[in-house]
Amino acid sequence: MKNAMKKIEEIKKEGSMELNLVPLESRAEGSRNNETLEASCNTDGVKTGIVGRDAEKDKIISLLLTSEECNQDISIIPVVGLGGIGKTTLVESVLSDKRVSVFDVSIWVHVSKEFDLQKIARDILESMMKNNIMLESCDLKKELANRRYLIVLDDLWEEDGDKLESLKWMLQQDHKGSRIIVTTRNLRVVQQLRTGFLANERKICPVPASEVINLDVLKPDECWELMKQRAFGPDDDQSGLDEIGKQIAGKCGGLPLVANALGQVMSELRTVGAWKDIRDSKVDLEFKLCFTYLATFPKGFVMENNHIIQQWNALGYINSRHDGERCMDYLLGMSFLRIPGSSSVSPSPLHFKAPPEHVMHDLVHDLASIIVADEFINLDATKSTSWNRARYCRHAQLTNFKNDPQVFKYIPHKLRSLHFRDLGGLQLPKKAFSRSKYLRVLDLSGHSAKGQSAPGSVVLPSSINQLKLIRYLDATGLPIRSLPKNFYALQNMETLILSNSLLETLPDSICRLSKLCYLDLSGSSSLSKLPASLGKLSQLFFLNLSGCSILQSCLNQALPHKFGSLLELSFLNLSSCSKLTKLPASVSFPCLEHLNLSSCHELENLPTNFGHLQKLEFLNLSGCYKVSMLPGSFCQLNYLKYLDLSDCHNLEELPECFGNLSMLEYLNLTSCPKLRLLSDSLCKLCKLRRLYLSHCQRLKELPSSFGDLKLQILHMNGLPEINDFPDSIGDMTSLTQFVIDSVTPGLVEKIHAIQKRLNLVGTVTHHVQEIESRGCSSIVDLVGLTCSELILVGLENVRHPEDADKVKLRDKSDIRLLKLCWENEGGKSMLDRLVPPRTLENFLLVGYRGKDFPNWMFHISSYLPFLSELTLDGLEACDCLPPFGALPNLRSLSLVNIPIIRKIGKEFYGEGGPCMKLSVLRLELMENLKEWWTTESSKENKEFLIPNLHYLEVVDCPSETILPERGFGKLSSSIHPSTMVLRNCGLSRDTWGRLQHFPTVEIFQISSVRGLRTLSQVMPCFTSLTTLYLHSLKDLVALPVWLGDLGSLDKIGITDCPNLTSLPESMKNLTALKILNLQTCKGLETLPEWLGHLTSLEALSTGGCPNVTCLPESMKKLAALKILGLVEFKGLEILPEWLGQLTCLEKLVIKYCPNLRYFPESIQSLSALKLLDIVGCPMLIERCPQDL
Repeated sequence: MKNAMKKIEEIKKEGSMELNLVPLESRAEGSRNNETLEASCNTDGVKTGIVGRDAEKDKIISLLLTSEECNQDISIIPVVGLGGIGKTTLVESVLSDKRVSVFDVSIWVHVSKEFDLQKIARDILESMMKNNIMLESCDLKKELANRRYLIVLDDLWEEDGDKLESLKWMLQQDHKGSRIIVTTRNLRVVQQLRTGFLANERKICPVPASEVINLDVLKPDECWELMKQRAFGPDDDQSGLDEIGKQIAGKCGGLPLVANALGQVMSELRTVGAWKDIRDSKVDLEFKLCFTYLATFPKGFVMENNHIIQQWNALGYINSRHDGERCMDYLLGMSFLRIPGSSSVSPSPLHFKAPPEHVMHDLVHDLASIIVADEFINLDATKSTSWNRARYCRHAQLTNFKNDPQVFKYIPHKLRSLHFRDLGGLQLPKKAFSRSKYLRVLDLSGHSAKGQSAPGSVVLPSSINQLKLIRYLDATGLPIRSLPKNFYALQNMETLILSNSLLETLPDSICRLSKLCYLDLSGSSSLSKLPASLGKLSQLFFLNLSGCSILQSCLNQALPHKFGSLLELSFLNLSSCSKLTKLPASVSFPCLEHLNLSSCHELENLPTNFGHLQKLEFLNLSGCYKVSMLPGSFCQLNYLKYLDLSDCHNLEELPECFGNLSMLEYLNLTSCPKLRLLSDSLCKLCKLRRLYLSHCQRLKELPSSFGDLKLQILHMNGLPEINDFPDSIGDMTSLTQFVIDSVTPGLVEKIHAIQKRLNLVGTVTHHVQEIESRGCSSIVDLVGLTCSELILVGLENVRHPEDADKVKLRDKSDIRLLKLCWENEGGKSMLDRLVPPRTLENFLLVGYRGKDFPNWMFHISSYLPFLSELTLDGLEACDCLPPFGALPNLRSLSLVNIPIIRKIGKEFYGEGGPCMKLSVLRLELMENLKEWWTTESSKENKEFLIPNLHYLEVVDCPSETILPERGFGKLSSSIHPSTMVLRNCGLSRDTWGRLQHFPTVEIFQISSVRGLRTLSQVMPCFTSLTTLYLHSLKDLVALPVWLGDLGSLDKIGITDCPNLTSLPESMKNLTALKILNLQTCKGLETLPEWLGHLTSLEALSTGGCPNVTCLPESMKKLAALKILGLVEFKGLEILPEWLGQLTCLEKLVIKYCPNLRYFPESIQSLSALKLLDIVGCPMLIERCPQDL
């Protein structure tokens, strides 16, 4: 073998030196876009980005412009060179030169390996006649006749002289001066073009051999120039990087594609250390194999890390999971892989773990495709008879399968991996894999494409049992109800992915797959139980049961008895197993590192020995509504780094020993509404870096030693009970992000002082302006900006949308909040280019004038998976919303002034089902909104699609049907909506009836509702009501008697209700009432005598009631009263003597009582009084000095 390889090298060398042969290097099908492209000729100048090819470019242009009196009628100009040498780029730059605009028509056709004369003809016609609906009846020769054309045949491989002669006959015409440019890797193609009748007659023939464009590799300094174009912007600092860059350029082999790919990588990692790593890196052989294998996936394909690692392992490229993780880290570190939806290459510091998916940059994909060469082929099922030449390839993807069983006869029989793409849910024939006995990887995940209807069920072909060497099977989305008989015979099976299947049970025989180590059953919503012998899978390290929604608890034997004894298990996902009530009592996973129990809504509590999971690093309990406490052993999880307790609605406290979790880095307590205090031991978590406390509505205070934490990120939004926090927060110098929206006025100044003290990068507001002298807008000045909050105002001033591309907003992962504002015109073209960073958490879109939205917003859940707050304001032309309900972390949604929208239907939810985390919903100035779908159908017992809503605000929405017709269905949350604000909304009797579905409302505010004479009889169902505010109800004349039955009320505010004449006596039963505010109720004649029965009352404020002239004597019984406010009592002349009996009174406010003359002598007895505030009482102020 060594001698043979040596001989081959000698032949190659001889051919290169003496015969000027170009090595025939195959490339993967699909590594270049197979669609026909028409070159865009830029008459303003030459296309940039080409280096070291000026002489070749000028030579081509000279040949194109040669006098028509030359020897042949039509000249063919070949451009020959290695793959990645820059042939296509060179020709593109030629067509972009204004000097070649002399041709009547310029056409670009990509030919590819599969030579199809009819397709070439069709592509030329489509390029010439874009809008002609009669394209099929057009004749190419007639269309080309009497036209001087320039046609580029890009990537021509065909060597058959007869086929090439047919091509020349098709393009031949009598008119002289037309030109054809051919790019090819094979000089033999050019030699064949010189043969045949038309060439010998000089009708259509290549230029002389001396004129053929043979592209050589670039020089190192030319590679460096090309790399710099990718790596640096015009104003970037290159100091310290230039010399290292030149050294890297020397490793490019002179190939522009490699230089471009490395330049792209270097642009993402512009540091001396990173560039030195690239320069000095020596890639292990297995890393090379792993990298080139990724070319088998289409460009832009989102690759799941775990799946890729398992495929590498199945193919023998790596020996262990650890090797796979090392390789993935290497590819990420080199920027060969990046996070989908962003050009960023590394995980954001905002989030604990990197996303489990990555994509390759197109240039890097091209590089991998050239390296993999004939090892991979794209098998187009419509051309299966042409596959014979690929019989020795090892990897393939099958496309355009139309249920023709003959296709499988032509599949190369030595394939190691076969990937199905977009097959539309068709049933595969029984013998599909009978000739593929060498397969190690079979990927059927493309079998049922998104957006296509799959059959009710399909079966795996019986021939799959013949794949004795198979190690990896992915049948994601395949609607199978059972596995083939004797499936257990696949004894080499290591990875089995059956996610989103129709399986109801797994056969016990599957546990005989002794090598099975990776089992994914996620999304199998019909799966009710697992095999009893599951514990026999001794090698199983990965088990995903996410979304197996009818799996019952271990009491029903859904989780087998020995489930907790899978000794190698390191990853277990039981998220969204919504029927799961308990885990096995004995949990003994000695190797478990990752456990996801999120959205197990019925899970009651964790096993008492849960702390025995000694290696556990990741634990997600988000959305476990019924978990009220953590077991005592929990603090024994010594290696726990990530803990998510968000939306644990019944969690009341953390264990006192919580500080023992010494390795904890991430703690999320968002939306734990019953959590009142944090343990002092929390402050002992010396490695804690990220702490999320937002929307813990009852959290009252932080530990005094809170400042001892070395936090980097602290979120404290929506904490209404927090009135202060320790000054030591200002000493947390490690803090880089401090998020708080305190509504307590006293905290605003303190927050600003802390932000200034810690030098936190706060909000940057940029007013976009057009800069005529520079021919661009000021938005380009934001290229190097770093901040946590960015507000862009005046986006209508961006006249050239490409200015927005230069900002690279998508790369600014430090931005947490983004606000985009248009003040008049402007819309889709700008928003299309302002894709936010993937890590964005708060997005505000204001004044957008587009009728519809760019494509990325219709896939917003993929682009912004961490978005938690979204506001749309002033979208005057919008008539339909993207699927915002599909955002997995959306907690707050505000829709303001979107006047055209009439209905928000099922499209709002996309394909994601209920909005599990959406808890705050605000609707304002939605003038025509008449319908919002909140359940899957109109049936009352259907699940509410916003099950955790706890704050609903509807303002200036005149439609009477804005509330759901069937209320809020079956609310799954234990905290149900707790706050409702209705202002200036139509409330008919029917609408009031819908409010009965809010039995747990705690705060109810209603204002500016016309025609409301009394409160509805529905409201007594508000048994949890603690706060009632009635404002500007002009037609309210009486309050109902049943108001006194709402015993949980502790705050009542009644303001600007001018026709209310009295308060019902039943209110004396509100013995829990602490705050009562009566203002501007001009019809109120007296304050009720029963006020003295409100023994818990601590604050009473009343005023603007001109008919009230005295205070009832029963008020002297208000022993708990601390605050008393009297405003605009014009008939009040003297305060009663019993005022001195209010011994707890701390604050007395008297305003605009012009006739009040005296204080009683007993006021001297108010020993607790701290503040006396008198305003607008001239007669009283005169006497104050002598009376006090």
